[in-house]
This record gives sequence, C-alpha cells and structure tokens, in this order.
Amino acid sequence: MTGRILIVDALATNRIVLKVTLSAAFYRVIQAGSGHDAIGMARRARPDIVIAGDLPDMPLAEFATALQPATGTPAPPLVALLPDDHGGRRIGALRAGAVDVVTKPYDENVLLARLRSIMRHRQIDSDFGMTADTADALGFAEEPAAFQKRQSVAVLAATRPQAEALRTRLAAGTAHDIIALGLDEPGTAKALRRRPDAIILHVGPRNTRPGLSLLAELQAAPSTRRARVLALLDPGVMHLAAPILDMGAHDAVPDATDDRELALRLAFQLSQKSRGDALRGKLEDGLQAAVIDPLTGLYNRRYALSYVKRMLASAQDAQGTARTCAVLVADLDHFKSVNDTYGHAAGDAVLAQVSARMRAALPFDAMIARIGGEEFLIAVPDTSLRDVRNLADHLRRVVRDTSVPLAGGGGPVRVTVSIGASLATPGPAGPKTDVGKLVAEADKALYGSKTGGRDTVTVCRRPAA
Repeated sequence: MTGRILIVDALATNRIVLKVTLSAAFYRVIQAGSGHDAIGMARRARPDIVIAGDLPDMPLAEFATALQPATGTPAPPLVALLPDDHGGRRIGALRAGAVDVVTKPYDENVLLARLRSIMRHRQIDSDFGMTADTADALGFAEEPAAFQKRQSVAVLAATRPQAEALRTRLAAGTAHDIIALGLDEPGTAKALRRRPDAIILHVGPRNTRPGLSLLAELQAAPSTRRARVLALLDPGVMHLAAPILDMGAHDAVPDATDDRELALRLAFQLSQKSRGDALRGKLEDGLQAAVIDPLTGLYNRRYALSYVKRMLASAQDAQGTARTCAVLVADLDHFKSVNDTYGHAAGDAVLAQVSARMRAALPFDAMIARIGGEEFLIAVPDTSLRDVRNLADHLRRVVRDTSVPLAGGGGPVRVTVSIGASLATPGPAGPKTDVGKLVAEADKALYGSKTGGRDTVTVCRRPAA
C-alpha cells in the first residue's frame, strides 16, 4: 500500500536488517547485492526509491547515472546509506546524485519519515507530470524559458541576528537572493507573501512551538504552499526531525551540518522547485482552481468523486484479479464550537493545520479531499480491511493527540475526528461498483461513529460491490 523500495548493498546482513525495518512499515522490498544487479532489477520492477549502501562493482555516481536510462524519466530517488557520518563522504554522495544521505547508526523513525517525505513529493511530481502531458495535448504548454532566473530563499529563525548568521553561511554557496527574517518581527508575514522558492526554517528551543505552527501554515498559505522547506534543527530539538518531515518539510538536518552539504541540499530543493514550476506552468491557473480547495490545499469534491471512479475502474488488473479499495469519510467533531469560541479565522487555521497533518499521515498513494465545511473524503487503493481499520485509527489519533496553536497566543485548540469507511472489491463479471453507493455507505458508517460517541472509527461490514 505504501510503495516499492530497492535495497542494494554488498552485505546480505545490511540488506536483511533494513528490509525488516521497511517491511514493518508496509513497504514492498526488493534486494540486490551489486550495482549491476540493482540496475537490472530497477529496469524490471520500477522501484519508487532506491537505497544504496556498499556498491562492490561501481562508484555511486556511475550507479546514479545508469539508473536514468534503466528506469526512464525521472529516475527513482536515490538515498545513500553510508557506514559513518564522515562529512566528505556525505558531500560526495550528494554530488554523485543522491537526493538524501543516511548514516549509521540511524534512527529508524527519522529514516522512515525521510522515505515518506520522498515518496509523498515524488507522487506529487508524478501527478503533475501526468497533468503536464494532458496540458500539452490540450495546447496549454508554453515554450521553455530561455534562461534560468535567480531564485529567492527566505531564512527564518527565532530572531533576526540568528537569521542573518544563517544567511551569511548560505551566501557563499549560492548565487540566489537570500533574505533573513526573524519570527519575532512584524514584517515577516508580509515578506513571505513575496512567494519565496525555498524556505530555511531554523527550529530551536526558543521557537519550537511557533516554528511547528509556522510550518503547518506554510503548507496551507497560497504564497508559500509551493516553496521547498528545509528545516535546520538545533541539537535540543533533533527528536522532532520525524514529525517535522511528516508535517511537510522537504528536508530536515542538524544546524551543525557542513556548509557545503547545506548548500548542496538547498541547491537540490531549488532545482526541484524549478522542475515543479515548469510542470505547473504548463497549465492555466483555472485548471488547478477547478480541483483544489483554496483553504486547505487539498482536492475538492469534484476531483475526489472523479478520482474514486478511476480508482474503482483500475481495481481490476489486466489478469482479472480484483483488488480491494476503500473510501473513508472523516468529519471533525463539534467544529462549530471552534468557530463560535475563537472566530472563523481561527477555525480556518485549524482546518488548514488538521488537513496538513492528515495528509502527512496518509500513505503516498492515498487521496484526500475536502468535500464540505469540516468533512473530508479519503480514497485508498489496493488495501485490505485490516489496513483500512489501522489507517483510520491512525488518522483519528493524529488529529486527537496534536493540539493546534493559534496565532496571537490563542489556543491551543484540540479537536477530534469521527471516521466512517466502506470497502469495495470489484468483481470481474459483476456490475460496476457505484461511486455514489460506496461514498454513501462510508457516510452511513460515519453516522455510526457520530452516534457512537464521536472520536471513533466505523467500517461498513458489507463491502460495496
């Protein structure tokens, strides 16, 4: 349900240990003992991510170059797994083409968060890639730009002096425009409305809570939603690396990271931003507005119902094997009281942050849409009853266990969510599964959660068919 990962390492014990970790997180894992074997497997299996440890037969740069023609464009992201934290090796791996570097011993939670982040953003890029192909067919594509424009980077820290120090560190490694902003300055919000291409967010003990709140807001605000976010973490908050990645940051590293490595990571994020802009630039803004909810950045009802229809149609593979898929309907409990107590602006902030957290908690192949005021629809392909129950309960706990701080010192606000789910396994010869019926049964299950005390999950016992 989460994706396929290729592990390549000369030592079988390294592969086995990593496979156990990834399999427990529901990844499908394939293994290779050499670079040449891995390239052949990548050609056949088309993995979503490649993790490369010790390559006995070729340098990492050669392996990265060979992946491109073997798997097509774009090649799967390459994560380098190094035996130690030697700065030169880390920089060498990034220069060789790795999108990220993990060193032993690694924190399993942070590793999995990094993989989820890579997978999530790869899926987004893939979706936009398919959209761009459609735009070409419809005649919306524009001519490629004749030059590479300077990009802008906003450096955010607890205070202006801290931000200026970070700007100085970055200035030597990039020719792009860098501005330094303190979270305690009144002009910071206005500066961010200039749509920076990347944001360096420093999080330390002095700004932990405002920093996390800002990260969620950056994902929802129209002016920063598309910016690449790189979090620099003080040693005292390194335990937040995994949740920060799950909240939408594109990268998270210690603030003591070598300046050359930091420059390489920033350059990669800026290149990804440019690529994303090029894909998005092939569409008229109205096409995006037709399917995106402007407050949360999630899909809207129109797109969601169309997506469920396509999901059901593809649940029957070419060999005639039916795959189970699911629809979940989630509704925030007593949300009217949030608006009545704190105001509608605060209610909008809660919706935006809860949406970001639910989206981060979903597997990369799931779709989430806002279909009403505080109601969401989630579609999950290729799943099972047990996985749906586990996923729904995970979403419920993510919403319940994380309070939402409000701007101006209000809150924190705690909300809960009730969830109803319905499953379908389209038969090879039977009638087509009806989208409306499937959603209606999930909505009926949601009503059961509401009447059962709220903050609960109900799964339709009779699979829709």
